[in-house]
Amino acid sequence: MEATIFSIVFALLSGTYIYRSFQIIEEGQIALVERFGKYQKTMEPGINIVLPFLDRVALIQSSREQVLEMSPQPCTTSDSVSVSVSGVMYWQVTDLKQAKYNIENVDKSLSVSLATQIQTQIGRCDLDNIIGGQERINEEILQGISSDTKDWGIRVLRVRLGEITIPTSVLLSMEKQKAAEIEKKAMISLSEGEKTSEIKKAEAVALSNKVLAESERQVRLEQTEAMALSIERIAEAIANHPHGQDAVQYLLAQKYLEMGQAIGQSPSSKVLFMDPQSLPGAIQSLLAMTDNKITEVIAKKPFGESSNIPPALRNLPEVKPFRTPTSKEKAEPTNPPNQPEVLKDNDNDLDLDNL
Repeated sequence: MEATIFSIVFALLSGTYIYRSFQIIEEGQIALVERFGKYQKTMEPGINIVLPFLDRVALIQSSREQVLEMSPQPCTTSDSVSVSVSGVMYWQVTDLKQAKYNIENVDKSLSVSLATQIQTQIGRCDLDNIIGGQERINEEILQGISSDTKDWGIRVLRVRLGEITIPTSVLLSMEKQKAAEIEKKAMISLSEGEKTSEIKKAEAVALSNKVLAESERQVRLEQTEAMALSIERIAEAIANHPHGQDAVQYLLAQKYLEMGQAIGQSPSSKVLFMDPQSLPGAIQSLLAMTDNKITEVIAKKPFGESSNIPPALRNLPEVKPFRTPTSKEKAEPTNPPNQPEVLKDNDNDLDLDNL
C-alpha cells in the first residue's frame, strides 16, 4: 500500500517537473530566464526547456514594433518664440538582456529622451525652419535618440514631430509677413513682365525698322539700277544717232517752257526771277529743230511720242542762229511799239506769240 502511494506521488511530482521544464513562447515575444537570480538565457518563440525550481522566467517582452507618444511640450525657438510640440516614436527591443539590466524603465527612459531631443532640436532652429523643415528635424532627433539608446538594447525606427502650436499673436504677424511677401513677389513679377514686354516691343520695333530700311534700300537700289539702265540706253541712242544732241536740246527747251507754264498755273502768288537773255536762247533752241528727220527721231526714240510734239514744231522753217542785240540796236527798236516781235527768215515770218 505504501509502495503504491509512493509511486503515485513520485509520478505526480515527475509529471509536474516535466511539465514545468517546457516553456512555450508565443510568436512576437521573447523571454529572459534567470537561474538563482542571475541571467541564464533569452528564450525565443517556440518550445524552450528550463530547469524547474532552478530557472525562473524573469521577463517576457514583445519583440514587435512599439509606439511611444509624447504629449505637447513647451519649447523655445532660436528666435525666442514659444511653441508647444508633440511627437511620436517607433521603437523595438533587439536585446532583452540589455533592456533588462542596463536601463531601469525602458518606456520612461525613451519618453524622457524623446522630449529632450525635441526641445534641443527646436531650440536650434527658428520658427520658419521649424515649419518648413520638419523632415530634417525628424532625422536629427532620430540620430540623437539612437545615440542615447545604443546600450539599452533598443532600436529606434522612426521619429515624427506631431502638432506644433504657435501663439495667436505670432500667427497674425506671420500672416502679415506672408501677405507682404506675396505682394512683393507680385510687384516684382509685374515689373519683370513689363520689362520683358518693353524689351519685346523694342526688339519688334528694331526688327521692323531693319526690315523697312532693307526694303527701302532695295527699292532705291532697284530705282537706281533702272535709272542707270535708262540713262545708258538714252546715252546710247543719242550717241548712235547723228542728230542726238539736237534732240536733247529740244527736250531741255521743252521742259523749260513746261516748267514756266506749270508755275504760272499755280493758284498761289509767286515771283519768278529769270534772265531775259535766257528766254530767247530757249526759243532759239526750239526753232533750231527744223529738220524733219529730227522730229521723226524724237517720235521713235524714248524721248517722247509723236503725239506729244506740237504741230507747229513738226515743219519749222529754217531760222538764223540767235544773235544778242547790240547797245545801239537796243536803243533803236526796228519794230513798231505796239507790234509783237517777229523773227524773220528767208521765206516765212514766225510770230512768237502764236507758239
